[in-house]
Amino acid sequence: MESETQSREQGPSAEEGRTRRIGRPLVDGTPTDGPTLELDPESAASARLRQSPRPLVSDPVSETWATLLERPDSGETDRPVLLQWVSPTSPEPPVHSHSATETFRGLEGQTTVVCEGEQIRLGPGESLTVEPGQKHTFRNDTDEVVAFSAELPSMRTVKGLFTAWGLAHERGSDEDGTYPGPGPIRSLVVAADLAPETTIAMVPLPIQRLLWATVGRVARLAGTTGIDDAYLDASFWNRHVEQPEWK
Repeated sequence: MESETQSREQGPSAEEGRTRRIGRPLVDGTPTDGPTLELDPESAASARLRQSPRPLVSDPVSETWATLLERPDSGETDRPVLLQWVSPTSPEPPVHSHSATETFRGLEGQTTVVCEGEQIRLGPGESLTVEPGQKHTFRNDTDEVVAFSAELPSMRTVKGLFTAWGLAHERGSDEDGTYPGPGPIRSLVVAADLAPETTIAMVPLPIQRLLWATVGRVARLAGTTGIDDAYLDASFWNRHVEQPEWK
């Protein structure tokens, strides 16, 4: 695990009336009362979003928003770079490990990365590289939305995230406004497609493999699919997530 402190630069704080509400789930082109991202248009994260060649995406289940800044299959970089916003109420992702490094870089607020049980707070300009095989997760321990970028192992990781998030939008919300997500069976099949690049630590790997070979196999035979490149399509997210309108 490598930690590096860089220059600490952060955009100006939001002034009253400046904050914009974006990122709400769309139904037939109309924003719902679902999770909302409030941004200062002059902030550092907003500047990166404004420069992004791709749309804002979201996971209404975990109240997470992201935009893919760089992708290697477009010849832009060696590794995909995902800019993410995490709400104070967002649950931390399950503890997991990758077969390649993952580098977190703080942009706004204080992001907590937990690596092999050690809690590291990343502020603007600070970075942390998680080595292959190290168990880790991240969370927001503050009262404000935090923003950071992550250099992910490969596009397969991005496709897995976007598939799970896209399925959550397609499934929609319950009557009480909560989003149930893609469901356990579809999540199992997506997880199988992510292995061995990404392994969830909360369930022993032999049990996961057994589930993939039994329940997962039956699900696939019944037509359940895993990672789907269709969720990388900008048009999907333009239809399902409220996009910013910069002036």
